[in-house]
Parts: sequence; C-alpha cells; structure tokens
Amino acid sequence: MNKTLANIGIGVAAFAAAVGLQMQRQTFLTSQQQNNLPLWQQQQAITQTQLRLWRDLPALGFNNMVADFWLIQFNVYFGDDEARAALGYDLVPAFFEVILGQDPRFVRAYLMLSTTGSLYAGEPERSLQIAARAMERLTPAVPDSYYPWLYRGIDEMLFLGDGQAAIRSFETAAAWAKPWNTPASQAAVQRATISAELLRENPDSRVAKAIGWLSIFGYATTPRVRAIALQKLVAAGAKVQTLPDGRRVIILPKEVQERLRG
Repeated sequence: MNKTLANIGIGVAAFAAAVGLQMQRQTFLTSQQQNNLPLWQQQQAITQTQLRLWRDLPALGFNNMVADFWLIQFNVYFGDDEARAALGYDLVPAFFEVILGQDPRFVRAYLMLSTTGSLYAGEPERSLQIAARAMERLTPAVPDSYYPWLYRGIDEMLFLGDGQAAIRSFETAAAWAKPWNTPASQAAVQRATISAELLRENPDSRVAKAIGWLSIFGYATTPRVRAIALQKLVAAGAKVQTLPDGRRVIILPKEVQERLRG
C-alpha cells in the first residue's frame, strides 16, 4: 500500500513538475519578443527535454491526463507558424510517442501523426513505427479502432511504397470495421477492400494511390495537407471544377470513380 502511494506521489510530482516547467516557459515567452530565433531554440530544447522525460516515465494511472496535456502542447507547437518556419517540425514524432504511448485508444491521434509525421516532419518510417507500437494495444472492440489500420495502409502504400504491408493493413482495417455496421465503418470497409484488391492486381496501381490521396484529402486536418493531397489527385488525373455558386468540386478520374462505385 505504501509503495503504491509512493508511486502515485511520484507520478503526481512528475506531472506537476512538467506543468510547472510549461508555465515557466509560457511566462518567459510572453516577456520576450516572439520573433526571436534564440528564444524559439530555447523553447524547443525545453520541450524536447520534457518529451524525453515523459516518453520513459510511467503515468501511474494518469494516462489520459498526460495524453491530453501533451496534445494541447502539440497544438501550441504545431500552431506556431513563425517558429516552425524557422526550426521545422522535428519534434512532431516525439509528441506522439508520448501521446499514443500514454493513450493508444486515442484514435484521432493516429490520424494527426499520419499526416503531420509524414507530410510535415518528413519521417513516415518513424511515424509508422510509433503507430505500430501503440496499435499493439488496440483490439477490434475499441470504437473506431479500424481507422489506425486504414491510415497505416495508406502511409505504407504512399510513403514507403510497401504494397504487401499495405495490403495486410487494409485487410485488417476491413475486418475490424465490418462488425460495427455503421455508415462510417461501411465506408472504411469499402475503401480498404478496394485498395487491397488494387494493390494485389498491381503493386504500383495509380488508382489505389489516387484513392489513398482521396482519403488523406478527406481526413486532412490542415490546409497544407489538403493542398498536397489535392495536388497529388490532380497529378493522378483528377480535375477541379468551379460550380456556378462558387463551390469547387473534385472530378475524379473515370477509373477511380468506377472502382468506388463497385
């Protein structure tokens, strides 16, 4: 009992220390000019140290609290456009090592890691490794747990060029989604099944890649990701058409439309 209380005390103290360091950092930032490279470098060094601490430190029952805390800090980091333009997005994977390490059931975090880790940080392999470790603790009984497998298949296909791994991920996504029998899960089954079939027919399938970029476009969390996905779709033969009311729609290549219609 005493040992348990001691462990909880250590966890609370460590969390309080991290929050304290964060508050000190925010106070320091507000007292300085924002457009200052040395300041941004110091801020990044502090964040990197904190992430290393929490990557290896057990949360001792405060997992969701820790994951939520670091998601907020990720949003602060990611949203600082001037600092990111100067220093880049190198810490993105490290944030999700902590977030998904603490809460592997946080399905939306897999999507955020998939897009930001690959398209911003330029580290698809590391991002996939982080996701794979967390996914070992997922089961089909977890709501929306098929999405990480769908994201994983897309990343394996588009960023690693590993068609066989992508097929396995798509097949798992379809198998996990099917029992839920909801509109969202049925759409995931269709997308995953079509992608797996196309890759089995042709590992370099342009149609499969177009469907992958269409998924990224649909799931995109930032304008930059949407812009990249749209550019890739246009390169695959899609067209962007402006309607009389000013709305823009994507006209997919005929072969993609045929596959999606079944």
